[in-house]
Amino acid sequence: MSKKEKNETEQKKKKTSGLQDGGVALDTETATPSATELSPQEVRIMELEAEVERLSSELLEEKEAFIRKVADMDNYRKRLVRDKENAVQYANERLLNDLIPILDDFDRAIGARDQSSDLQSYAEGVELIQKQLLDLLDRNWGLKRMDGIVGQEFSPHEHEAMMMEQGEQFETETVLAELQKGYYLHDRVLRTAKVKVGKP
Repeated sequence: MSKKEKNETEQKKKKTSGLQDGGVALDTETATPSATELSPQEVRIMELEAEVERLSSELLEEKEAFIRKVADMDNYRKRLVRDKENAVQYANERLLNDLIPILDDFDRAIGARDQSSDLQSYAEGVELIQKQLLDLLDRNWGLKRMDGIVGQEFSPHEHEAMMMEQGEQFETETVLAELQKGYYLHDRVLRTAKVKVGKP
């Protein structure tokens, strides 16, 4: 074997022994690391790039979930507005259903006006319809009339004085006459009664 061939064989052995010892291939002539060896900075950069990619995908998922939630909230708000509009529009439906039979009774009374010659019975029929209406409003809706106020002491919260009469016979301000009915809604005054007042 020639000297040249011997040198080449030794160099090949060194290269293969370098791979077996450290697992990193070194070029013995130039002594620089090959492409498979990475420095700690390069490893850290790769780790950070992987972390950035993971966080970007998480951010995209959270953004999509947020957009879905915003859309759901907007739909919910629109549904609430629509339900409120319907509630306002049809709020008096039950009251009107209660009043329709009373209107039917008034129609019958008006129809009977021309056929009835007995005015007294006709007036009693109208009074009966009025009583039926007041009972219904009291029972289902809490509307009560201020009845029997003549002779009571004047109350500015419940009565509105339209006329005054002074006299020595009055010890306190007293309701002498009822000019227009007053009404309560449950325990609150809905409309004051217009009255004539006797003043001492």
